[in-house]
Amino acid sequence: MVRATNTSILLVAFAPSVKRHPSASRQVRRRSRAVPSRKRRASEQCVPSTTELEACATTEVTPRDASLRTNSSRPLWVQRTGVVLTDLLHGQLDRDATKGGVRTRAVLDTSVLIGDPGCFHSFAGIDIVIPFTVIEELDSLKTRADDVGRAARTALRTIEELRVKAGGSLATPFAIGDPAAEGTLQVEINGVQKHLLIEHGLDPTIPDNRIIGAALGQAMHAPTRMVSNDAALRIKAAHLGLEAVEHHPIGRTFATRPAGWITVEANYEQIDRLYHHEALPRDEVAGCTDLHENNFAVVRSGSQSALTRCIDDELVLMNHAAPEAWGLRSRSKEQRFALELLLDPDVSVVALDGRAGTGKTLLAIAAGLEQVVEQKRYEKLAVYRPLVPVGRADVGFLPGGLDEKLDPWMSAIHDAIVALTDQRSSHDAHRLVDELVGRNQLSLESVTFLRGRSLHRQIVVVDEAQNLEPTTLKTVLTRIGEGTKVIFTGDTSQIDAPYLGESNNALAVLIQAFGGQRCFGHVTLTACERGTVASLAAELL
Repeated sequence: MVRATNTSILLVAFAPSVKRHPSASRQVRRRSRAVPSRKRRASEQCVPSTTELEACATTEVTPRDASLRTNSSRPLWVQRTGVVLTDLLHGQLDRDATKGGVRTRAVLDTSVLIGDPGCFHSFAGIDIVIPFTVIEELDSLKTRADDVGRAARTALRTIEELRVKAGGSLATPFAIGDPAAEGTLQVEINGVQKHLLIEHGLDPTIPDNRIIGAALGQAMHAPTRMVSNDAALRIKAAHLGLEAVEHHPIGRTFATRPAGWITVEANYEQIDRLYHHEALPRDEVAGCTDLHENNFAVVRSGSQSALTRCIDDELVLMNHAAPEAWGLRSRSKEQRFALELLLDPDVSVVALDGRAGTGKTLLAIAAGLEQVVEQKRYEKLAVYRPLVPVGRADVGFLPGGLDEKLDPWMSAIHDAIVALTDQRSSHDAHRLVDELVGRNQLSLESVTFLRGRSLHRQIVVVDEAQNLEPTTLKTVLTRIGEGTKVIFTGDTSQIDAPYLGESNNALAVLIQAFGGQRCFGHVTLTACERGTVASLAAELL
């Protein structure tokens, strides 16, 4: 009896150090209250059963407050519940640690919903949690007249539709579609772990920190992933022990962006046949099997080379004479490829990606003026730019009327016209622009005013497309009417919009989504033609 009693005392002394499931702790307390300790017989002492001893053997013994530590290699939800990782991998525990399989939770921040308002069906088999702070941030952004405001309104409408389907509240998880195949959605309002934020020097009144705090609250109960397109938020979340990842919309993730052209090696016989027949089956040349329609290939064999374009699964030899647009000739093979697409009426959508000084805007404006003023192929050249400043001077704070407010955004177009014509001053360029505008052959506008328009028999240039949301890309393309060609130019490494990255901006999404379509062509320009200083700045800075 004495040994049993001592054993019991020893186990009770160590019990607080053992990470037990909360339900197990409640059961022990209920048993203690049911039998007064003074009246227990020795045989009724708290001797653990075989099942309890086995549970203790698989439970890590750590200090009592270990559940609040974030520097452990174990996930927060494992630290809190005491569940070992092997149990999770074998599917023995769920969210409540009583059923099979633990579902991952994804906490979304505001940047994810702004970049992809319809992302709720992108997380198959995952429970989505939206902190209440995100709802408040979307509410503060919904009145903006730009892409961000439009995306905020779309996200709020989607959440509202799901709330109505859920019966009026998303306080508890609501199944989105098939629960087995997809997941659930929940708006969390009470899960902010302020004490953890304060412990790590984070101000809990800052919205980003409150979102991280909500993710920490979820991580106490299930494996949790902090999903954000905000690099600073991901850094802080990872520092606190959370898994922090960037969101990539379905079908838009790629390791390297295609350049639109490649260089391949061929033998002498293939080069000879290419020059003789002016075409060669694409599959006969090694490395060309993955070329899309309107991609280009530089075919080399020793000192010989040929520029080709992929058309109908053939490498078609390009004309020896380089095309010319409004007096502009290409300075590199990349610009030659770009002009081929820009001057081809059968290619109605063109994307030019490249760093500063590669000639993207210049080529697009030259091709537009050539086909509107000289060839009369189109009736008008319409140039659109997003109102996203490099600094923080919004258009509403600039002096003058709408035309004067837009003038700083359109100065790049004036510079292009100066470079393309014999007008060697900004004043002369403005006069030429006014003349073309007066003849209704040219218009300079903001993308903001494009909604509701219908563009027919025009050549449309959307400059700085990397600063556009993917939702705006759809808006632009759905405006395109009969006989219209649209050209997107931009530099995916120079993004001024705060909620966009190199993979989720309109230009990157367009290149991925339209690749392989007969009406689409894309070229990435790498050679800087602006000057030595511009080339060094683009490369070194």
